[in-house]
Amino acid sequence: MIASIQGVSKIYGMLLRLFPRDFQKEFREEMVDVFTANLEEAAKTSTTLVVRVCIFELIDLPVNLIVEHFSNLRKGNFMKTLSYEVGRSRAVLMGALGMGVGWVLNNLFGEYFSYHGLRELPFTLVGLILFTIPVILCGLMLGIASGVGRRAFLQIVLWTAAGGILGHLASLPIRMVNQRILNTITAYPGSWKYDSTYMLCLVAVMCAYGLFYGAGLGLAFGSWKACIKFALIGMVANAVGILVGYFICTGVSSKIYLSDPSYITWSVMGVLVGGILGWFVGNKKQPIADEVMQTGSA
Repeated sequence: MIASIQGVSKIYGMLLRLFPRDFQKEFREEMVDVFTANLEEAAKTSTTLVVRVCIFELIDLPVNLIVEHFSNLRKGNFMKTLSYEVGRSRAVLMGALGMGVGWVLNNLFGEYFSYHGLRELPFTLVGLILFTIPVILCGLMLGIASGVGRRAFLQIVLWTAAGGILGHLASLPIRMVNQRILNTITAYPGSWKYDSTYMLCLVAVMCAYGLFYGAGLGLAFGSWKACIKFALIGMVANAVGILVGYFICTGVSSKIYLSDPSYITWSVMGVLVGGILGWFVGNKKQPIADEVMQTGSA
């Protein structure tokens, strides 16, 4: 039981690194000690009580995270980090690789879940997970390009995942409206009228998605201003990426038979969007891991 308590305390300590730097300096060690003491006290009674302590702490943790980050934002210390220049070419390559592979995995897992009947509704947990994969991988690859410390990757995963989830949720109403529009069109799939309407609808969905995950990426790699900047970049990049991917897919599939040409669309879009995001990440000084997150190297 003692070994289990120590393991749980270590995990709890890692989760506390998601809090703002100033908060960690002041309260992290004390919070870990109190949590460990509560676990040891609960262990004297029963294992069930230990589990309850962990559950209650996990329930409080997300709320406290939000409260502390907003408090930090009001103080003007939000995401304050050291910085240095990151090579643009490296950032472009890593961003393109991360986003491209992410969209391929999104489609592969999507087909698997659909085949096994696990993706009946677009707003299920499975759908949310699938749409966080590309932006999380892109963020992690850009983190590698920027040379952040290993613990700073927790921060990147947190914000990119939040951006991907919010982007997917924001796109759901647009998807529903798009489906109604497509259902009212008398033209058949493959005709110019149907395909052009479908593409406009898809661009609208991807713009909403790109707006939010771009914001998440901006928060992971910069300040509040970077959040707004990358939100706009993500929106535009997604629109351009899906259009370029679609036209390349149409051209290739007209000459070569492909069982599922949509992979070309999403792969091209992922590489292009990731490259664009990497270009702008490499254009400015980017954060290095702070004292709490450990120091990375350029």
